[in-house]
Amino acid sequence: MKHILLACALILAFMNSVIAKDEPGDYNEIDNSIIIDRISNDDVTVTIPSPVFSFREAEVKIKFHNPEHTKLLLNKNKVEFLVNGEPMLLDFANGEASFKHNFKNSNIISIYCEDLSYSNKVTVYPLWAILIPLAVILLYILKRLFLK
Repeated sequence: MKHILLACALILAFMNSVIAKDEPGDYNEIDNSIIIDRISNDDVTVTIPSPVFSFREAEVKIKFHNPEHTKLLLNKNKVEFLVNGEPMLLDFANGEASFKHNFKNSNIISIYCEDLSYSNKVTVYPLWAILIPLAVILLYILKRLFLK
């Protein structure tokens, strides 16, 4: 008797699985392998050297905290940023990229990409700020030499 009940239960279970239909759109699963993270402020660090001079380009560095960010993997380590309104395609190596920026006309730099929004006001030193102290020191030394 037990064997007959067990056989009936197995047959019913088999029939239920065969008869059940897959309804399209009935899936609640998400394939995580195709989710691409957007670049945000939490993903990158922007580094600007100090001091910055108006007569020389500064090297601005962008570094991903995760060098295997899905956006980097998808785009073969190339990501386009807007730097002060100009599109710039950066090639990343080990999650790091850099570019040269001239602060001659403006001391503000803004970098945008998807959810990343970076803006910074940089202290820019002009050429005369270096030459005048050097000239004063040179004049002082010359004065001391000639007055002896």
